[in-house]
Amino acid sequence: MNDHYPDPSAPSYAALVLGSDSFRLLVASYRDGVPLELESEHVPLRLAAGLDASGCLSQEAMRDALECVARLRERLRARPLEAVRAVATSTLRMARNAHLFLPAAQQALGHEVRVLSGEEEAILTWMGVAGAAPAGARTLVLGIGGGSTQFALGQGMRVRRAGSVALGTVRQALTFFGNGRIDAVSFAAAVASARVRMADHAADYAPGTRDCVYGASGTVRTLARLARENGTHGGAPAGADGVSRADLEQLGARVLEHAGGGRPLAGLGRLLLRDVAAALAILLALMEELEIRSLLETDAGLRCGLLHELHRQRQVQAA
Repeated sequence: MNDHYPDPSAPSYAALVLGSDSFRLLVASYRDGVPLELESEHVPLRLAAGLDASGCLSQEAMRDALECVARLRERLRARPLEAVRAVATSTLRMARNAHLFLPAAQQALGHEVRVLSGEEEAILTWMGVAGAAPAGARTLVLGIGGGSTQFALGQGMRVRRAGSVALGTVRQALTFFGNGRIDAVSFAAAVASARVRMADHAADYAPGTRDCVYGASGTVRTLARLARENGTHGGAPAGADGVSRADLEQLGARVLEHAGGGRPLAGLGRLLLRDVAAALAILLALMEELEIRSLLETDAGLRCGLLHELHRQRQVQAA
């Protein structure tokens, strides 16, 4: 995402993602087809953790989410915008009482909120990354969220295949590390479980189908940052802003060391160690099952894909 000073006459758009782990807003204008970021916000709500045993969002989770949406509406009203696109992802795909939450969210926001299918989410995430990929390269894009994992493969501006599995960091953390115990046994079980969930998709995204791999979620960027800050980052291709499987395996050893009372993990901040362990287990499972040695990290993704779609629609209407 380019962040040079925007042209005040250029059209501006907003993309809001009501995700399972966080709500994310991105506002950008376009100059010569390039998005220029004007504003962004990330609110870590952990909506997926608000699902109860019956698959319904709790009243508390819905209240917090609606309060957040109302605050974001004020941010949107402060700018002249050509168009706004708001979408929801896996938790609201799964929640049995989503039909109660969504009308209230739309009223609080003042815009339609559309629930994306897993495949739509994967495709839009890929479209957000496509402009950064090498020209003509067969590009695989992975996204790990709080409630699901997406993958899409394409070339140029054409997606060849896309998929999604209900495998997210929030549920993985609660399932394998919910009792607060993080050790080699629970971590290995989390990786093995994630590999089973991905096994049916491995052949479609095998090494022979792709030239490069991008991790397009905040999860991947966080893990890559932790690998760098803990001295385990060294296996990515020369000159690339990426992370290797070896880097992540070493980071896993550092997570277990921290959990066992050893050296604290640098850069943890407000992150919960169980969430880091869950995210790391999913990403390692993806890389092992799809035979990925290294991947590139990018700040493009679903929100950028939504903005690109809005801009293309405007261009078609103006033609």
